[in-house]
Amino acid sequence: MPEPQTLAESLEQYEDAVPEEERLDALHRLFYGFYGRVAIIDRTTHELARWARDDLAFIDNLTAPMAEAVRDNALHVGQDLFGARMRAMSALKLVSARMAELREPGTNPAFTQRWALAFDEESGQIRAYDLARLGEHPDLPYDPFSYDPAAE
Repeated sequence: MPEPQTLAESLEQYEDAVPEEERLDALHRLFYGFYGRVAIIDRTTHELARWARDDLAFIDNLTAPMAEAVRDNALHVGQDLFGARMRAMSALKLVSARMAELREPGTNPAFTQRWALAFDEESGQIRAYDLARLGEHPDLPYDPFSYDPAAE
């Protein structure tokens, strides 16, 4: 089988490897796995911004031009992280749409994934959130069947 070229092809290969009766649950785990990636990116972006703002002054022998160059580089890294976040959110949307297709109308399936990772900006840490406690984290998508990154 050729290597997948697109995210949709990768998802299709993933699904094909999972027994049909386990697919919805597997996709639910995959959905929150991608959200874990968003949490990592958010924490990394937060730490990068803090470092560029607060820590450069403590680097010995760092001249003003060097500090400006480092800040510019940090900005470029931040832009790369933003691109990675957008790709992760696209993956979330694709998995969500596929979950909605597989879900029997009017059902509320039970899932084995109970916790999801999200970045807590106030503490600057990644935390695990109970998916049964709706609204515990303001940005965590608690409904994986209708994820819309534009609503974030």
